[in-house]
Amino acid sequence: MQEKRDELRRIISEKRKSLTPEEVEGLSRRICEKLGQIDKIAHARVIMGFSSIRNEVNLMPWLETLRREKIIVLPRVIDEENMEAIEYRGREYTKSGPFGIVEPVGEPFDPQKIDVVLVPGLVFDVKGYRLGYGRGYYDRFLPRLRKDAFLCGVCYDFQVVETVYPHAADFPVHWIVTDKSEVAVNWNYF
Repeated sequence: MQEKRDELRRIISEKRKSLTPEEVEGLSRRICEKLGQIDKIAHARVIMGFSSIRNEVNLMPWLETLRREKIIVLPRVIDEENMEAIEYRGREYTKSGPFGIVEPVGEPFDPQKIDVVLVPGLVFDVKGYRLGYGRGYYDRFLPRLRKDAFLCGVCYDFQVVETVYPHAADFPVHWIVTDKSEVAVNWNYF
């Protein structure tokens, strides 16, 4: 099973790496427009986003706009196994983290106050499970949220597959938004 997960990571990573900057920008804009139309996101007070790396969907222009009316938090890696949420107060209050990811500086934000988490992933499946880069940061962070926090996977359409061969510790999202579709994948939430 691990070989299948690794192969999925490799195939999708190569495909995402082949996107041009113009494709990333256009597809990201389309995805952000879809995100903005989801009621759970529109009515949220606190949204956790992410800083993109390796041609991931770029949410930052949209999050900058949302910051005028909502609290935006981003992840910050704190050690080999854990991350925390930090309020994003603007580009001038960020630094490069351990993996070269832009991270906010500041005090930890209470995960119990987060209404929505926009979850990155290398691969998602039709049941909401995801593969990241294999370190498990989100799988350890997401259980710390309120039970009613809305988890929305964000990726390109080619990153959604039938199964990612999930482990018992994997944590599924409720919804996935791509450049081509929106999929409710975890009906137990609704």
